[in-house]
Amino acid sequence: MLFDIQTLRKQLAAAPIVSPYPHELAVAIICDTFRLANVRPPSRQDWLDLEQYAHHPLWREQVVMLAHLLAGSALRDDSAKALKKGTEATAVLRHFFEDIAPLTAEMVRSNAFRQEEFLRKWVRALGGLVLNESAKESAKRLDQLDYRKAQQELKRAEEARKQEAERREQLLREAQQRESEARGWRE
Repeated sequence: MLFDIQTLRKQLAAAPIVSPYPHELAVAIICDTFRLANVRPPSRQDWLDLEQYAHHPLWREQVVMLAHLLAGSALRDDSAKALKKGTEATAVLRHFFEDIAPLTAEMVRSNAFRQEEFLRKWVRALGGLVLNESAKESAKRLDQLDYRKAQQELKRAEEARKQEAERREQLLREAQQRESEARGWRE
């Protein structure tokens, strides 16, 4: 199944801004997507297990954001078409939520790159493809968008900056020490 990310983003931009769905409604919307595909949705216990497995405070808002994207665009119908009979819904959701772990709902709502990343990771979890892109191009684009990778690069840059500052401080101390020693010889 091909997903048109640009069209989905336009639809989402045109969708009215609504208050976040209650968690139970979000779960129902996601389950209905699986039902549309004739795939058994996760049971109540599966949802509890997913929450336990995710074990992070962002999980509920990510569930609500997924439901919002499904309900606010053609993503729901496209997702139902992409799901194959016999798909394990819980495994799809587990993979997806692992993949988007650091993204908050606010990031997805307010940042075009994070929204695109969220959509692309959902498409990948479903085994779908992005319209007008090869699988290799899609993987490259997702790699460019990956927030975790950006966080790691930022952390490495901060560490390099810190090490450079420490190195400069050490050089300054050594220069001051040499100047102090030279002054002692002159006096």
